[in-house]
Order: sequence, then structure tokens, then C-alpha cells
Amino acid sequence: MYKKKYYFVLLLVWAFSGSNNVSAQNNSGWEPIYLQVTGANTMDGVEASFQMNTCNGEDVLCIKFINRNKYPVKLEWFDAVFTQELKWINKDQPENRKTITLPAETEAKGSCSSNAYPELTIKLKDFIAGKKDFKRYSASQLRVISVQ
Repeated sequence: MYKKKYYFVLLLVWAFSGSNNVSAQNNSGWEPIYLQVTGANTMDGVEASFQMNTCNGEDVLCIKFINRNKYPVKLEWFDAVFTQELKWINKDQPENRKTITLPAETEAKGSCSSNAYPELTIKLKDFIAGKKDFKRYSASQLRVISVQ
């Protein structure tokens, strides 16, 4: 009788630990873009995150911005990639500045299947050799400008 209880408890532990793993894997895969020194991924009402993807056999980063403000905003930034060697590779020349305008309370994200926001899909090969060298993405020098 004791063995049955033991196996039953073991089965419950295994079942619940498996469900925890499933929910962790169901995570959307979006990682926060650290916009503040504290590690917060929200700045001036705009939330930012990134996701590694493969589009047409090419490694890309998809960027997502969510405007939580009740007014439209214009975003300006430069792309930057942090490598496994702990070095930042910045594209911070004036011609590399990216901008988008987000209406109030909307989301914009890069995607392999949509070309709605091409500036939010970044080819990794423009920064590093491949995803094995990749550690993090940053929207460097991000500015959130209210649009009236």
C-alpha cells in the first residue's frame, strides 16, 4: 500500500513538472529590450522586445514595439547587437537611423510573413556571422516623441 502512494505522488510530481515545462515553452519567445539601466523594457509608455527568427533560411531579429500611450508616438533608434564575446556592434551612423510612428495603444512588430514594418526585421548577418555569436539586441539611443 505504501508503494502505491509513493508511485501516485511520484506520478503527480512528474505530471505537474511536465505542465510547468509546457507553459514555459508556450512563452511567446519575445525577450525584453532593455531600455533603461534598471533593465526595464518600457520607456515613456512604449514597451520593446525582440525575437530570433528564421525567414527564408536567413537568421533575423524581429522587433516589437507596443505604444501604451493614449496618443501617437514617433520612435527613433539605431540597431545594436551584443555578441557572445560581450561586445556591442552598433549601426549608429545617421543613415542607419530607424523611425516609425505608432498610433495610440497599438503594436508594431517585425515578421517574416508581413512587410508592414520592414524596419523591424533585422538581418543578423548585417552584424555578425550567425546566431551562435548572438547574445542580445538593443534599440540604441531610442527616442519616444509624442506626435500631436
